[in-house]
Parts: sequence; structure tokens; C-alpha cells
Amino acid sequence: MSVAAQQNPLSTKLLAISFSYPPLALPRAVQVARLFKHLPFSIVLVCADYDEKGVRKDSTLVAGAEASLEKILRVPFSLSGWRGRLSSVAYRYRLPVWDKTPDQYRSWKRKVLKRIESFINESNSLPDAIVSFGSPMSDHLIGAELKRRYRLPWIAHFSDPWVDNAFNQHDRLTRAFNLSLERKVMTAADTLIFTSEETVDLVMSKYPAELRTKARVLPHAFDASLFPAQPKQSSSKLQIRYLGDLYGKRTPQPLFGALRHILTDEPEKLSDVSFELIGPTYDLPPEQLKLETLPEGLVSLKPPVKYLESLALMADADGLLVIDAPAEKSVFLPSKLIDYVGAGRPILGLTPPGAASDLITRLGGWVADPANAESVAQTICGFLSFLRQRKNGRTETWGAADVRRQYEVCSVTKVFEEIVRETLA
Repeated sequence: MSVAAQQNPLSTKLLAISFSYPPLALPRAVQVARLFKHLPFSIVLVCADYDEKGVRKDSTLVAGAEASLEKILRVPFSLSGWRGRLSSVAYRYRLPVWDKTPDQYRSWKRKVLKRIESFINESNSLPDAIVSFGSPMSDHLIGAELKRRYRLPWIAHFSDPWVDNAFNQHDRLTRAFNLSLERKVMTAADTLIFTSEETVDLVMSKYPAELRTKARVLPHAFDASLFPAQPKQSSSKLQIRYLGDLYGKRTPQPLFGALRHILTDEPEKLSDVSFELIGPTYDLPPEQLKLETLPEGLVSLKPPVKYLESLALMADADGLLVIDAPAEKSVFLPSKLIDYVGAGRPILGLTPPGAASDLITRLGGWVADPANAESVAQTICGFLSFLRQRKNGRTETWGAADVRRQYEVCSVTKVFEEIVRETLA
């Protein structure tokens, strides 16, 4: 670290690579913007200028996200034309390698490197460190090349596992290519950041012990100032909300199956309940989303909403629902769950043992493995019983206070500051 940087944190300049940044309405975009908003460093950010049909955007997030940066370099990216058509074919027919090493955003790398080279030449100065944020993992390929060219300290931040991501159903050839890319990143980076200890254990178990010493844990964060000061008046029914994406193996089937079980044995326990599933369902088969076998009004599917509206819906709910894919163990700690923590509403997790399950349990919440239908039904009934008892005091903040503090943005930012200073030392 330079002498000036040691004396004045604001003189420490980070060059950050994050494909996702507002107005892109993706969890990665929100979390990176939140982290930068509260850092004492000077930040030059490179992100994607990505505007195509189907890309989710939220213009309400832009002003605050840009205000905290020294400079933002928006580099165009497009999947239109021949590349887009080939990507569609590769996805439909599950072709190996194409758009999977590591992802469909790899072509962005060349333009980014050219833009950064121009910026460094124009400013006639180098940053103190590089930080790359994946996913997409193509961001880390950019970080690796910048490390090679400029010999700067490099921090690689992983919101999800790369090769070990259970949602990536890669063939052996594609996995081998990605393992080679991941190994290069793990070796070249000075510091590796993951969102949970479980992810560190999973990802680094295949690497030598000296590489594991680079790993640090930095959870997602919530910003309490973004939630409404006063929740809306409670409705006559208990309102339980799931906010987030449903796709692949993360489906509402564990919930639907448990509700049918309860309706068969104790239907009165659901007479005053409304479940809302808010968010995109992507390529889930229609039969997994059918509600005909459930009473009208018990479950409703609703489209995604803007980010700040999603926080208001969390704060206004009687209870909040997490749905994860069945697994022996889950390393995922979704940013949406951390927003739930910020909302201060009781949480029910249909999630396997692992990071999310542990956090919900530490908060004092309810957890059931989605693979165990009977356990899910029993847990839902216990959760509903608590919500009925709490109905008159629903405005009170729920969750163990000491646990919630760990995920406040000021707490998480301090951890990241320490990681940066350690890397620069």
C-alpha cells in the first residue's frame, strides 16, 4: 500500500469489475452497489451496458449506486445477432462448452480490457487494487488478465460456487474446462471472498491448503434505511410471502405438497392463510405451477416487482418464506434471505441443512428439509401457530438482535474494509 493510502483511506483506489450493476435488477447488482455506497475508498467501476429484451432493470436504483463512485465505465454488451442465436441453440440442445466456459458473458472481456487500458493511459495512474465480482464468472477472467498485465493486488469475490454450483448441470468436458479456469483464478488471486463458510469448505476442498489460506467470508448485507418506517395495516388473513426467483430444482413443489397434506388432515389450519410467491418462474414446467388442486386464494403466483417495492412487501408480511432446491447440504446464502433478515419478520425456510438453514435457526426461525414432505407440513403448522399468536405484535422486529447485526451493511462493510487492507499490506 502506498504511503498516501495508509494516511488517507480515500486515497486508496479500487478498480472494480462487476458485470451486474444498477439499473440491472439482479441480486449481484444490488449487493455490489450497497457495498460500494458505504466504503471509504475511491472506486472506479467497470460494469455492463446491457439493454436487451427480457433483461430486468430498475431505474430507481441508479442514482444512489452511481453517487458513491469516483467514476463508472459502462462497457456495452449484447447477445443479439449470430451470437444470440447460437446461444439459444446451445441452451436448447444442451451443447457442451459453448457459452459455458464460464458463461455467455465471456465475449465482454475484450471490450472491458480495451476500455480499462484507455482509462489508465488517460488518467496516467494505476489503482491500488483490483476487485472482481462473480457471477458472472467471466468477471474473474478479466480480473486474472488485469493481474497479469499490471501486477496489482487482486481480490476475487464469489457470490456462488463456480465449478461446484449444483445448479450448473455441466457435462464432463464443460466441467473440465471450467475447473481449469477456476484453478487459474484461485491461484492468481491474492484474496478469495465467499459468502459462507460452507461455500469455502465446498470450493476449496479440492485445492492445496496454501490456497485455502486466501479464502475469507463476507456475507451479503441489508440496508435498514431502505425499509418502510411503518408496515401497512395487517389484513384479516396471515400473509406469507416468498420473494425471489424459482427455477431448475428450486420449485414450489415442497410447499404445494405440504399444503395438500395439511388440507387432507387438518384443513382448518389453512383457513386464514394466504401464500404469495412473487418473482419470475423462468423455465419451470407448467405442471409444477398448477394451483388447481389447492383452494382458491391459498397460494397466488405474482410477477416480479421493483427492488424497493420488494422490501416493502417483506416488511408488510406476517411471515417470509425461503424455498431452496433439495440437496444433501446447501452452501447457498441468498441475498434475498439477508433482505428478509433486514425486514425483521419471522422466517420459514424450506431448505436443506447448510448455510441458509443455520442462519434461520440462529435467528430463531423455522426450518424443514424440502425433501421431507411430512416435516415440511409439521413445520408449516408450527410456523402458522406462532404467527397467529404474534398477530397483534406484528410490527415488532423479529429475529435475534445479535445475529441481525452481523448482516447490517455497516458491519459487512467493515469486514470488507479489513479484507482490502489486509490484501494491500
